[in-house]
Amino acid sequence: MAKVTVVMPTYNDSATVGSAIESILGQKFSDWELIIVDDASTDNTRDLIRVLSEDHRIRVLHSAVNAGSGVARNRAIAEATGEYIAVMDADDISMPERLGDQASAMDADPSLAAVSSQMAEFGDWGGPVESNWPISRPEIARRQRAMKIPIPHPATMFRTADVRSVDGYDETCRRAQDYALFLKLSDRPMLCLPQVLLHYRTQRPLPLEYVIRNGRYAALARQRFDLSKRGVGTEDLPTVPTRSVVTDLNSVKSWMIRNVRERTGR
Repeated sequence: MAKVTVVMPTYNDSATVGSAIESILGQKFSDWELIIVDDASTDNTRDLIRVLSEDHRIRVLHSAVNAGSGVARNRAIAEATGEYIAVMDADDISMPERLGDQASAMDADPSLAAVSSQMAEFGDWGGPVESNWPISRPEIARRQRAMKIPIPHPATMFRTADVRSVDGYDETCRRAQDYALFLKLSDRPMLCLPQVLLHYRTQRPLPLEYVIRNGRYAALARQRFDLSKRGVGTEDLPTVPTRSVVTDLNSVKSWMIRNVRERTGR
């Protein structure tokens, strides 16, 4: 058994998966296992993973069909032996201190369901640009009550028992799976460390179509969460995102605000 299980779903990430794996191999904290789930890649991702997974702490699972990152993560979570689950996307880079710093924070406070950190965004557009997520516990709790994402998911380490207690990621939400999981854990304490522990690869500007689709799935996640809290059975929950003028307008507004901030550096 490892202290930390790093969960890495990948689909056609041949250009970046090598750097992601190497960033885990370069951790100062050594008590980890890495479970990579190849979600039916059609490029040479599988070949690259095979070359880079000789370390005995790395396990590779292959999916027969592309089912999405939520399904892939849940498959890895089911196989995990670690006390903690560290999210790791196949196009990001973890800083060498990441797993150690986050595991120490979780060890120090057994009430925490999750801990994250600041990130540095980068991509073909340039970077890195450091994030500014709230680090005060009261502000994080306020975001939870407001049904907002409380801490940055790409850099998050979860307590395995907490994630399993809510059945992991909502596989119905092809997008916004991170948001759906945070909703299910919204009654549990979380923490965000002030230091940058992950370099987060992004696209600037984000395509508007992506933002609108993500907004619709986020609305579906909220609807499913609200109904389940009211006692509606899983089989009776909605499964398809719907078009909503209000939801789509809010997505357009957030897209415009994000673009302005990215152009001005604010």
